[in-house]
Amino acid sequence: MAEKILACDNEKCIAHNECERYRLFKEGQKDYKTHSGKPDKKCGKFLKSTAK
Repeated sequence: MAEKILACDNEKCIAHNECERYRLFKEGQKDYKTHSGKPDKKCGKFLKSTAK
């Protein structure tokens, strides 16, 4: 069974538009947290989004 990906609501992260975690948050996933991404650096939890 695949592990569930925890979504992220961090809009300040430089890579939020490319991140799978942010995409999941925008789609309404209830389990989320704010990871440590900053306007000039993405966090260590970044996952490249595969959605088109």
